[in-house]
Amino acid sequence: MYKRATWDIDQEGTEEDLERMGQWPQQGITQLTDDLLVSGRMYKGFTALASGAAAIEVAPGRIYDSGAMFALEAGLEMAVDEFVPITAGQKVYVTLIGQGREDDGYVEARNYEREVPQSGGGTAIQQVPQTGARAKVRNAILTLYPGAPALTPVKPSIPLGTVAIADILIGTGGIESIAMRTANEAPELDALAAAYTAVTVRLGLVDQEMAGLRNDLAALARLFKSSVSRITVQAMQGDIAAIKDRLDIPDTGSPYSADNFLDERESDAANVDYKARVLEGIRFPAANQWKGPLALYNANDGNLMHANAGLICPRYTAVDGIRLWERAGSTPLGGTVYQTMELTQMLMSRQETAYGDYFQVCSNSAWWSSGQYDPAKGVFRIGEETYEVGDYTIADYAGNALNHTFVRLRKFWNTTVKVPYDVYAPVAHTIQGVLKSQSWLQSQNRWSPGMRLAIESWSTGAEVTVALVECAETGVPLPGRMLKKTTLAASQFKVFPEETRIPWATPVFLESGKRYAYLFATTGDVTVAYAEGQKFLSGNYFETTDGAFFVGDLTRDLCHVTEFCQFSLTSLTVLLQGVNLDGGIHNIRIRNAEVVPQNSSRTFQLQVGGAWRPIEAPEGDDTLFGSGVTPYYDFRVVLNGNQWAMPILDMGSSEVELFRADDDLRHISSVLAFGSSIETIYVKATIGAWDAARHALAARLAYGAGYATLKTHDAVETKPVIGADGLVRADAVEKIWTFSFAAPGISTCKIDFLGTTNNPRVTYHVERRVQTTE
Repeated sequence: MYKRATWDIDQEGTEEDLERMGQWPQQGITQLTDDLLVSGRMYKGFTALASGAAAIEVAPGRIYDSGAMFALEAGLEMAVDEFVPITAGQKVYVTLIGQGREDDGYVEARNYEREVPQSGGGTAIQQVPQTGARAKVRNAILTLYPGAPALTPVKPSIPLGTVAIADILIGTGGIESIAMRTANEAPELDALAAAYTAVTVRLGLVDQEMAGLRNDLAALARLFKSSVSRITVQAMQGDIAAIKDRLDIPDTGSPYSADNFLDERESDAANVDYKARVLEGIRFPAANQWKGPLALYNANDGNLMHANAGLICPRYTAVDGIRLWERAGSTPLGGTVYQTMELTQMLMSRQETAYGDYFQVCSNSAWWSSGQYDPAKGVFRIGEETYEVGDYTIADYAGNALNHTFVRLRKFWNTTVKVPYDVYAPVAHTIQGVLKSQSWLQSQNRWSPGMRLAIESWSTGAEVTVALVECAETGVPLPGRMLKKTTLAASQFKVFPEETRIPWATPVFLESGKRYAYLFATTGDVTVAYAEGQKFLSGNYFETTDGAFFVGDLTRDLCHVTEFCQFSLTSLTVLLQGVNLDGGIHNIRIRNAEVVPQNSSRTFQLQVGGAWRPIEAPEGDDTLFGSGVTPYYDFRVVLNGNQWAMPILDMGSSEVELFRADDDLRHISSVLAFGSSIETIYVKATIGAWDAARHALAARLAYGAGYATLKTHDAVETKPVIGADGLVRADAVEKIWTFSFAAPGISTCKIDFLGTTNNPRVTYHVERRVQTTE
């Protein structure tokens, strides 16, 4: 078609010229067919019909293979009896396939001029008849290609280079059906033209609809611009979840939730697969851990007192502090109105000192002051003890409500309670007798080992119980805030002017500017001396008839002495039992009860490399524990103060924790109940101390029966974290996982965090989690 043979007058014709006249038109038509009509391998015609139970008749047809046409010019009958299954119930698919083949055709005789030998010798040109193929014919070759007999037969895979024309289903009774492979049939131009015309008409209608849709979309765009975006809605959900967490509103029935990981209220800690530690964030659990109380290296240290009571208390001498001993008369300490009063014992406030690479700063520590988390239980509790702030009114606190101080530095945490005594583990006491009281205003910070009373007379079997309590701002004694209590029997009384001493089991700290009172509960007849009211203006004498309402008497005060401790040493080093952890120490956490008065100090120290070094905030990357392979360190505490105010520690309410972190964690949340079916869930986590080269964290959702089905995320996004100062935090990232469920979605799930680090000394923590939905 794109090449043709040319002839000139008187030109000789060669075999090549004649060959071109036959080949070039055929090649052109083949190329045209392949380019514009049929590419690949297809068929036309070959309609197959059953001509009997085991025979088919195939109509003439053509096969097009890469533009070349191969034809079957006459109908063909084909037998299929050899494929009939012999096993009852079985069937088989037999596929009629075709392929092209070029053969010699049209064998006919033609005269050829040949040199023919003559009888007389020599040769002569003569016409000689010769039979041969006069054409090249492209034939379509059809074949039956069977599959395997089976109860549920499968169509066979046809050989390469062939085209499937029809599928014949044959049962034990013969042919059951014949289905043409119309997908392989070459289309006709008139059919394509009709289809094209119909599509053009349809597109015209669609174009009209699209014009209307464009107008509708423009209106929707304007509407969306005036409304909130999906991202804004999710941000609002997260903010509302945080507000609910602050107000302690349960997440149950809500499509969004939040957890600051300051306690395990929203953690499934009882789950057998749970492997995490909630400590101001989700943190890695301990791979090896030791816990034990503070203990003296030498319990017989002559510079200490009350070691048998579990105290680290510098040696002191009891001296007169507040003394009122100018007798003006006598007054009964007992009486006829017998009462019962409930007292609540206060204990030394605790502190926490934590040191190590594990203790990276977590921004959620600010939530301790939100009022919805108990810092006493979350920070200071040791083991499974009951540790909680007592339920007192503002009047009970007398302006001294618990005020926690949090220091959170890199590798160093320190948490203290500003008041020296706390009601974190309430211990109830009951006193009975006639109740009276004497108060005073403490002007300076002092330790008191006891008090003395001026008793003039008593009856046989009399007893006096003395309780030291704090007072409200109004000066009224507070039975709910008792510091010390001692009971003396008549055999221990001394006759005035000799002093009857009432010692406390251990010294008690009296804070400057605070009012205190002695509560006396007397059984039997006891008479004491009193002084004129003008002699003691810093306190009051009280009587009560119901144990709740106290009436003051301005005309008199009880003669008494409040003793103070005068310490022999103002700087004292106390050697403690050394700390040891098999395999090496990475981190230390010390929690103990103590009172450290103003202008005094308590410092824990470890001996590192032959030198004593304090446990305090390090400079830069410095660490006391080096590479973390040293298992044992000498341990001591250094106390500094003055002769009136020295630190005192209670070892009985203490715990030293040594540990190394593990290199993997798994935190499982408690059940999240959405209240309705949800198809798209977003989980956002803020991760502190993150190092992408070392750390990995993944989130999954557990749902279904027993929450045994785990769903991995469909998408995850990592974003920077904006700090409270409005700047990007270099030490944190935010990860957002997207989970999509097929309709109808899920209504409950648990969030499952899986984390790893390539070095247990370089850990991260999950500061908070916010879950939203779409």
